[in-house]
Amino acid sequence: MLKRLLSKSEFTKNTLILVIGTVIAQSIPLLLHPFLRRIYSPEDFGAMSIYLNIFSMLTIVSALRYEATIVLPKNNNEAANILSLTFIINIIFSTILFIIILFFKNEVLHFINFPEKYSNYLYLLPFLSSIFGIYQSINYWLIRQKAFKASTSNKIIRRAVEGFFQGVLGFFKIQGGLFIGDLSGNFANLIAGIRQIFKNKYEFRFVSRKKIAYVFKKYIEYPKYNVLPTLLSSAATILPFLFINKMYSTEIIGYLDLSRLVLSIPLIFIASTISQVFFQQTTEKKHNSLSIKNDVKNIMYLLLGVVVIEFIVIMLIGPQLFGFVFGDRYVVSGSFSQVLIFSFALSFIGSTFSSIFITFEKIRLNSIWQITYFCVICSLLLFKGLTILDFLKIYVAIEIVMHLIYISMIYFIIKGYEKRIK
Repeated sequence: MLKRLLSKSEFTKNTLILVIGTVIAQSIPLLLHPFLRRIYSPEDFGAMSIYLNIFSMLTIVSALRYEATIVLPKNNNEAANILSLTFIINIIFSTILFIIILFFKNEVLHFINFPEKYSNYLYLLPFLSSIFGIYQSINYWLIRQKAFKASTSNKIIRRAVEGFFQGVLGFFKIQGGLFIGDLSGNFANLIAGIRQIFKNKYEFRFVSRKKIAYVFKKYIEYPKYNVLPTLLSSAATILPFLFINKMYSTEIIGYLDLSRLVLSIPLIFIASTISQVFFQQTTEKKHNSLSIKNDVKNIMYLLLGVVVIEFIVIMLIGPQLFGFVFGDRYVVSGSFSQVLIFSFALSFIGSTFSSIFITFEKIRLNSIWQITYFCVICSLLLFKGLTILDFLKIYVAIEIVMHLIYISMIYFIIKGYEKRIK
């Protein structure tokens, strides 16, 4: 098994490039967190968590999901026009968002229960959304060109700049250091990404107004059937924490944010990197009617190994580990992690293979799951008045059921494809 995982295939080489780069990039904030958690309060991190949750939901729809189609065309001409289309949509989206916040800031603050002292940082959301959304499209272009070294170097630049500003501003007790650092890192990431696409086959001569209109119509199914369901699915991952913020406190969100950060380490280091290579590889193999069964098996072996190791560590020494690394007040984050680990393990596996729905054009099927997921998560509103641990247990139970369904859907899509090519 190990021999197969380490075989000198293009898939393995590309995966290793992304994994190594991601490990370096993500090690920066992870190594800084024990320091940052001691100079910023749990409430600071709670507010930042709510802010980033809203931000992540916005970036899902900032390009109307057209960015996911950049990998699909057989020629660069068409893909370049999709990339240009996403730039235009992102700018329009962020402009509309800025106008909404400008005129309805108080209503937004009340709706998400965002702390008043951080309210002015909401004005940064449109810019952050636009910057990250445009880079997200650029990253799909780099994946298409198999420019995985460029993709990983951009991640390192982003995290280095972000960590530098958050650390320095926090050390000098400048309010909003977490927000400013995040914006600075994303801006540096965008500048690096723009340089990279011109080094990797993107040329203005490919682009025209007529061709942009053509790809807008050709791939209209993605915004038509995918934007709302994807937005609802993203909202479903955020809503439990917004509910907790309203029912309990922003400080509790700060503790949960650390739990999510630590539990997401495999998701950040492995799932996000493997999924990018897997997306490019399966799309290419689909075009040539080649089997993907062995790729899926080898990835699954790796994922299960990581899940088992993380589960054992968190269940045995979770609270002690959090207290030792981040300070005594974060022992409670370790206790939360012992509950959340079950849902994170399944999410880790499902997210790695999520590109299957795009590759095999099962957008509508994925949309049905996303809408159902959102509706089920909304049922958490019925469980007011519970202790935070009991609330988390009900949330995790819902997550387990929904992610098992999601993984089963992926299995049957792959099984159906393998039957067809035989």
